[in-house]
Amino acid sequence: MNSPLRGRLADGQPVSLLAELVDPAETESAVAAGAEGVGLLRSWFAVQPDGAPRSVADQQTGYRRVLDAFPGARVTVEALDPGDRQGPFGVRGVRALQARPDVLSAQLDALASASREAGASPVDVGIVVATVTEADEATWFLDEARYTGVATAGVLVDLPAAAVLAGPILRAASFATIDTDGLTRYAVGADGAAGTGRWADPWQPSSLRLAELVGASGSLAGKEISARGAGAVDPLLACVLIGLGVTALVLPVDRLAAVRTELARHSFADCLRYAELATRAASADDARRRVRSAVDH
Repeated sequence: MNSPLRGRLADGQPVSLLAELVDPAETESAVAAGAEGVGLLRSWFAVQPDGAPRSVADQQTGYRRVLDAFPGARVTVEALDPGDRQGPFGVRGVRALQARPDVLSAQLDALASASREAGASPVDVGIVVATVTEADEATWFLDEARYTGVATAGVLVDLPAAAVLAGPILRAASFATIDTDGLTRYAVGADGAAGTGRWADPWQPSSLRLAELVGASGSLAGKEISARGAGAVDPLLACVLIGLGVTALVLPVDRLAAVRTELARHSFADCLRYAELATRAASADDARRRVRSAVDH
């Protein structure tokens, strides 16, 4: 494995830069790009065309490919979602898994087995689930994961409810990953496919204030807070997220270099200032304008 290119601010403060992979086949590209680990391996590769999960053996092969490439690093896998995705509010994420625990058990078996096979080069293996709105759901998910041998289980904060209740949720969960896309979509009721795309802007102050709640709760609980989505891949907005308490960024492989370069131009004090300006703005355009003006001056 090539040495990862560590993410750092201008004052030397570290910011973990983790890859988001759609498929295990992207693993080698992530290593070549200097990813420090995998912040999110999407679950799509583990689903057959008819929507049914692939076999434990097939899933295990995919997980093993990623774990072998990142010895000693962190690898987080997205939990399979057997839910109903019809309409904006289907029964999905953790809710769907509680109704179909067999799907989660099979995935955890595959992940735990792949981790044991990589025992000579231990990896910090974790799993993350979406649509969590209550601490009890996070507790259930963590218990299920630990029973199978996966010690780290987190939540994907994709709903405003999870941000508002981040404190109790993070007392149960191992970590949280802010899904800036989902948080913005539900905070402002915007969906590009429904003609409201201009509002689906990750600079929306409302979604940034929700992210701030998660960051503050993570700091109090001593838990890692990462961020993914359009908010994380925008290099300047990534700095704002750092100021809101995010400590790791989960990025597509082709965005790692640009974000790494931008972070190195700003100190943590800068990021705190940008975060204050953005969250006090009246609109997404106003937030973007305020921060860019601060950078330029």
